[in-house]
Parts: sequence; C-alpha cells; structure tokens
Amino acid sequence: MASQTVNYKCPSCGGPLHYDSASGKLKCDYCLSVYTPDEISSMYSDEYDAADKNQNVEYEQQAEADVMSHKGDEITVGGKWDSSTIPADWGEDSANMVAYTCQSCGGEILAEASTAATSCPYCGNPTIIPSQLSGQMRPQYIIPFKLDQNAAMEAYRKYCKRKILLPKTFSTNSTVEKLRGIYIPFWLFDSHVSGDYSFLGSVSTSNREGDYIVTRTREFSIRRSLEVGYRGIPTDASRNMPDDLMDSLEPYDYSQMKAFATSYLPGYLADRSDVSIEESSDRAKNRAVASAQNIAHRDAQKGPYTSVLPYGSRVSFEKGEVHYALLPVYILKVAWDGKNYLYAMNGQTGKFVGDLPVAKGRFFGLFTGITGALFVVFYFIVQFILSGF
Repeated sequence: MASQTVNYKCPSCGGPLHYDSASGKLKCDYCLSVYTPDEISSMYSDEYDAADKNQNVEYEQQAEADVMSHKGDEITVGGKWDSSTIPADWGEDSANMVAYTCQSCGGEILAEASTAATSCPYCGNPTIIPSQLSGQMRPQYIIPFKLDQNAAMEAYRKYCKRKILLPKTFSTNSTVEKLRGIYIPFWLFDSHVSGDYSFLGSVSTSNREGDYIVTRTREFSIRRSLEVGYRGIPTDASRNMPDDLMDSLEPYDYSQMKAFATSYLPGYLADRSDVSIEESSDRAKNRAVASAQNIAHRDAQKGPYTSVLPYGSRVSFEKGEVHYALLPVYILKVAWDGKNYLYAMNGQTGKFVGDLPVAKGRFFGLFTGITGALFVVFYFIVQFILSGF
C-alpha cells in the first residue's frame, strides 16, 4: 500500500493548516482562516491527485490481498517430552545424602551427610530438620562451581561499592558472609522449531514538490521460512528461586558440564526440584518460539527497508528430550525495612544480579546537604555581585 502526506498551506498567508475535528474544517494557525477539505483539495493539481489515486488503488489491493491471506500467529505443538534418560532415584547415593526441610518456607535442601546446614538459605530460618533422602530423581549433569565463596563475597562487595544511598545493612561483613553456594535444579529442554513468518516492510522517501514536502511510503510483504533446533533450553525447577532472577544469570557454558557425581557436592548445598517438567514446558516452548521469531525478523531487516514489522506466522514446535542438571548459583537474602531482597551470582561466570534499595534517611540527608551547599554558594555569589566586584 502506498501513502503520501502533504503539508497543506493556507492560501491566504502561507501558514500551516490543521484539521479541526470539532468543526470538520481546516484552520490556519496564523491568520485563523477556515476552509472546507473540498476547498483545499480543489486547489491542488487534478493530475497529481489522479496519479496518486491510481497508485493508492494498486498498493491497497495488494495489501488487502496480503491481509486476507493472513491468519494471524498459529503455533502447533507436536510430540511428547522424553524424560526416560533421567534416573528415577538417587540409588546407592541416597545413603550418603540428607534432605533438610525448612519448617518456615517449606524449602528442601539436599546435601551430603557430612555437610552441616544450620539455617535455610532462602528465608534464614535457623531451624531446619534433616531427614533421609527418598523419592527424588537423580540429576544427570552438573556444572561445578568455578568461583569459590571468597570470589562471590568480593563480587558482592564490588556490586555494592560506591552506592552511597545503599543501607549499611547490605555491605556489613555479617551480611556478606551469608552468601551460600547452592546447586539449583534445571530442566534442559531439547526441541525443534520450523516456521513461516510474514513481515510488513516499508520504505519511506520525502522530497519537495513546489511549495510542499511530500512523503511517500511503499509497503512490501516479506516472507521468511526457517528450521532451527535447540539443545538444553534451561528453566529452573525450584519454586524458591524467581524465574526472572535465574534467567538473568544466563548464559552457562555447557562445555564445562559434567556427568553428575556426589563428589561435586561437598561444601555446597543442592536445591530439590519441585517444579515438574509439565509446568516448565510452556516456558521452554515460548523461549524457543520467540528465539526463532527473532532470527527470522533479523534476517528480514537486512533488506532496504525503513521499518520491518511482524504481522503473522505459522510455527510448528516439536518436543524432544528433557535432561535434569544442577547449575551453580551463589545466593544471598537480605531482610531490610520489612522486605526481603534476593541476590544471585552465577557460580561459573561470576555474573551478579539483584536490586539494591535506597535508604530514605541517606537520600534525604544527601539532598539536604547538597541543597545547603548550593544555598551557601548562591549566597556568596549574590554578595559578590552586590559588592560591585
């Protein structure tokens, strides 16, 4: 579809005209003259209008055909998730493992029997009850911690450094020392996406024609097809961990993933998976479908277009294998001003995420100090001017 915009000028004074919706007429911004749309239209070249009308009809017919054939976004899902390779239980390893259950938040933490856990890493409750591990699927893979606790503590201090409005509670040694290394359970989804994508590309050009600036826009139907396979789309399987926080810690380097062994656990805790594969399925599907859409969109943008907008797709999403892995995370929960603040660090890459609060007392103190200093400076400037230099 082609469209053009003409900057109409007042026949009386040459000022710009605007359409007044209340009166249904064109008004001049300068001399306040009023014209009907028909009066203004008759002042422009009939030849120009006829050519534009023909061009509009041609492109509008094409655009209408595109819209009529467009059925919106369609996603079909096929297959079933295959989790047959995940061990049903810990086997002989369960004899050396302990499941600590928090009576406050309900969290369950796994650890070797020799690891002493004295408080819940999520809510800080000091009473957690150990019990025999049972009824748990055994992880297939693990990415070992690459950074030790000292590195995590240093990363957190650096994260808080020079933030003068941060409450002191967050930077004290007693708080920093509560950083704990925990292996978080993740489902890793394999899948395949194939799709046909439609985009609307536009090319706009502007040029002067006599007294007017004319903008013409041409629109094109763009189509892309692709097939892409995904390996190991991660979704955390712990209700204790916010999904957005865990997503922010990505990516992990899967090349350092190992076959699971309890020998990687000493000194660390491990969270229990309590989010099922079925519950995580939509997250994995949505991430794969969105990624494929972005690939097609970026490819469509390589053309000579001013803008490229998606307006339809037909996508097939095929489920594949699911794997169970433990990924390394340092976490710190800080209670302040009636709220809980959770921080996390990727134990492999060192990426740190979390929101830091602002101490109102420090903010108003700083504001008062700056205001006072500016008042003093302003006072001396005024006195200097009044003294006649």
